[in-house]
Formats: sequence, C-alpha cells, structure tokens
Amino acid sequence: MLKIIGVIILLLLLIEYLRNLRPEITEEIISSDKIPVSFDGCRIVIIADLHNYSYGKNNEILKKQIDQVKPDFILVAGDMLVRKAKNKYETAYSLLKSLSKKYPIYYGMGNHEQSLASQQEEYAKLYREYEKNLKKEGIMFLDNEKITLRRKGEDIRITGLSIGKPYYGKYKKVIMPEDYIEKSVGKCDRQCYNILIAHNPMYFTDYVAYGADLVISGHVHGGIIRLPFLGGMLSPQYRFFPKYDAGRFETGDCTMLISRGLGLHTLKFRIGNRPELMTVILKVKQNIEQNK
Repeated sequence: MLKIIGVIILLLLLIEYLRNLRPEITEEIISSDKIPVSFDGCRIVIIADLHNYSYGKNNEILKKQIDQVKPDFILVAGDMLVRKAKNKYETAYSLLKSLSKKYPIYYGMGNHEQSLASQQEEYAKLYREYEKNLKKEGIMFLDNEKITLRRKGEDIRITGLSIGKPYYGKYKKVIMPEDYIEKSVGKCDRQCYNILIAHNPMYFTDYVAYGADLVISGHVHGGIIRLPFLGGMLSPQYRFFPKYDAGRFETGDCTMLISRGLGLHTLKFRIGNRPELMTVILKVKQNIEQNK
C-alpha cells in the first residue's frame, strides 16, 4: 500500500513538473465606460515575478507565447530579478531587450528591484547598469512615475507605484496612511482611465481609495501551493491563505488582477499553481452592452 501511495505521489509531482515547464496563457477582459474608444480591444501582456528564470534557452518559449498574444504593449509588475543574486541579471535583461524591439514596455518596480537599488554598492551598481541599459532600449521605468498613452487624441494613464520596505514586512501588515500614494505619485486624475502597477496586492483597498481603475499586481506567486476551493496557501509575507492571492478582485468600479507570476524564489516549487502569462484586453463597456 505504501509503495502504491509513493508511486502516486511521484507521478503527481512529475505531472506538476511537466505542467510548470510552460506558462499558462490566461485572458482577462476589462470593460469600463472610462476606456477611450481608441483603446477598445487594446491587448496587454503582464510579466511578473520572473526572478531571472528562463523558459527554454534565452526564454524562447516565453517569447513565442508573447508573440502569440500580439500585445499592444507589455506591463512589468516587478520582481524580474532576485535581490541577492551574484550575477549580472542577464536572463531578465536579455528577455526584455528582445521584447522591446517589438513592443513598448512599461516597467513597475517590485520589492526586489527596490532592494537592489538601495543595497550595498556591489548590488546597487549592477542594478543601475541593468536599468540604464534597458532604458537605452526604450523601456520606461515607472518608479513612482506616470506616463500618458495617447491614441487619436484620447488618453489612458499608467502609474508605477513603489511602496516602502515596511509594507513588505513579514507576518504583520503595516497600515498605509491615507495620503501615502498621493504623496508618492501625485493626485489621480479621475476623469482619465488609470492603470496602477502596484506589486503588492495586499493594499488593494488603498489603491481603490486612490482612484485606480485597474490595478496590476504580482508578488504572491499564486500562494506557492494552490488548493481547490481554498486558493493559495502562503504569501511571501508568511501569511497563510492570503485574501489576495491570484486572479481577479473587484471593489466598486476598480478591478485588481494578480498574476501568479513566472518564476521561483524562496520556495523552489509550485503545486497546483502553474506559472502564468496574463493577458488583458481593454473593452469599452458601451460596446459590450450594445453587442449583447
């Protein structure tokens, strides 16, 4: 009996290993009457939590999947790197450099990028080189910055929020002051459709209060192990069964999309939690209603 159980466990682990060799392409349709007509049908790819991982040589598998989606632009939701890796981050750099030749890329910061930029000189220098070289390729880093995308005289706004180290602390959630986001990135123009890249989804209610229409997050890695009906088991802040683990969450007119991420970090495994290449399609709400 024990041998049978052992074989079953090994078989399940093998299946998980094979499933994790290629990310799952997921699709989310976001509709709002604030989305300009010129952005109707706009396709966005979300890259999150790669942690210097590679799918095939030079990430060829991942690049082909992105080409399959044919995005209008790419949003990076942070943690492309590993905070203490003693390398030159060639994996993440090579991937983004290649993609930048085909697609506009807007890069929001994760806690690993923020930590590298502020650490001892050896790591900070490597990170500065990484950022500098990617900027030369036309990639826009949104470190508490905004950018306005314009089509036919109509705009949407993308903001990259970088929150402080205490908000990534273990075990206990630190309360975010009401004016924290506004002081970090400026006031929200609520007449415009606002996409907020906010790596840590734990502060969703604060993002809603700020005025974001669409929040793009990662960080939680889907909860490492995902169980049916219960969701992700563990967050990077060592919180069991976190409320915001993966997928879609809505409050009022604001939607948050949390990618399960692409790479591995502290715990080098995923169970029931296939890596995710999330795609987003923007739709004008009036057009959807007319087509019903």
